[in-house]
Amino acid sequence: MLRSNSEDDKTLLLNFRMLERVLRFVAVWPIDFNPYLPKYLRGRYLLSQLFDICYQLFWYFVCVHIAAFHIVSILTIELSYDELFLTLITTSIYSIMILLNVYLRLYESNFRQLYEFSMKHFRKRSAAGVYYVSISSCYRFTNRYQFWWLVICLLGTMHWAVYPILSQERTLPFPCWYPVDVQQSPKYELAYTLQVLGQLQVSLVFGLAGALFMVFVFMVCTQFDMLCCSLTNIRQSAMILNGGYKTELRQYQANDEPDTREYVLQEVFPEDLDNVQPTNTAPKLDQLSPSQSYLMELAPELTCVLEDCIKHHLILLRFCQLLENCYHPYVLLKLFQILLLLCFLAFMATVESLSTMKLINVLEYFMLTMTELYLYCFLGQILTNQGLKVGDALWKSPWHLCGASYRRRLLIILTNAQRPIRLTGLKLYELNLETYYTVLKAAFSYYTIIKKFR
Repeated sequence: MLRSNSEDDKTLLLNFRMLERVLRFVAVWPIDFNPYLPKYLRGRYLLSQLFDICYQLFWYFVCVHIAAFHIVSILTIELSYDELFLTLITTSIYSIMILLNVYLRLYESNFRQLYEFSMKHFRKRSAAGVYYVSISSCYRFTNRYQFWWLVICLLGTMHWAVYPILSQERTLPFPCWYPVDVQQSPKYELAYTLQVLGQLQVSLVFGLAGALFMVFVFMVCTQFDMLCCSLTNIRQSAMILNGGYKTELRQYQANDEPDTREYVLQEVFPEDLDNVQPTNTAPKLDQLSPSQSYLMELAPELTCVLEDCIKHHLILLRFCQLLENCYHPYVLLKLFQILLLLCFLAFMATVESLSTMKLINVLEYFMLTMTELYLYCFLGQILTNQGLKVGDALWKSPWHLCGASYRRRLLIILTNAQRPIRLTGLKLYELNLETYYTVLKAAFSYYTIIKKFR
């Protein structure tokens, strides 16, 4: 059963608010502390900004001190080959975490712009026809999968934090150089707590950044499905706009079985032809000149419906450009981090002296990193495919039965659809399945080089 548009909007708002709260919890987005202050101090003495800076510095300290102490360990302590690579894994993770925290702070307004753009311009369903695609499918899908993605990120990273408890050893999750003796209480407990908070920060920041990316990509992919559905059923939409083809529409609905494999979420819904309302293009019928409504049946209606599809397509192209501008630095950071981690983790997984518990931790991290790489590359590939699919949907529409006005407008969408939509890493690497294989090959090439120099 489909929900109303207001319920869908509320679901998206609550979803975004939840992600926003967690991002604020780890201080990668600014926090307004005024609601938590006494009334006579709210908005005064810049207290909210001061508390926000202090809270941000605390989380920066958690991340920076782990990275810095590991770097000192590499430079000053004589480590075995195996210990060196465990230290390098942690150093690379937390060094890139620092850059990622800065990125999320600087680009917070870009994320909000994406959200506000989608709320303002994205449609709740495709144009009226014999069947339609709804945004509610996207909301249900993203809510479910982003929850499990965050669970996987937490489990894959927090296992390192609880390793000393499971092994019943008085060690830190990441043994490294400290300027004090951390084996003594309460220094050990403090160091252990900070490292656990560091792992929590890693799991939440990486997980939430990926979850936001997934939500935005699947939202725009669903919008492309709506556009393709509207184009494929454009003649039926014109019939509904005309109002005099009830019998023909029922025959279409009874005989036409939609191929759900054409849509990302593989879910379409039959139109309620008894209560269906024409789209908001109806008032434009009176504005068409006689030259736009000649030769073919339903020419004015087809022209209005196609113009609405052209506007929808331009909105989606604009959103994809905003998405690219927001995420291209992040994508490059992630590809670089994943390349390093896959190389180091593959080496550690083949170390014979590694304990069983450490091996399990390494394999968990390895699988999480592989999954994360595939997730980003798959999302980039599917968005490119969705953009190219618009032209195919046009050719499946009954364009040969339409007049010259329709065909002229058809060329506008075809011209825009011929330019592939690409998500890139700082404009250097495209995010697609080819990049996935390239990163895997590069990681294992470096792994074999390291093995030879062992």
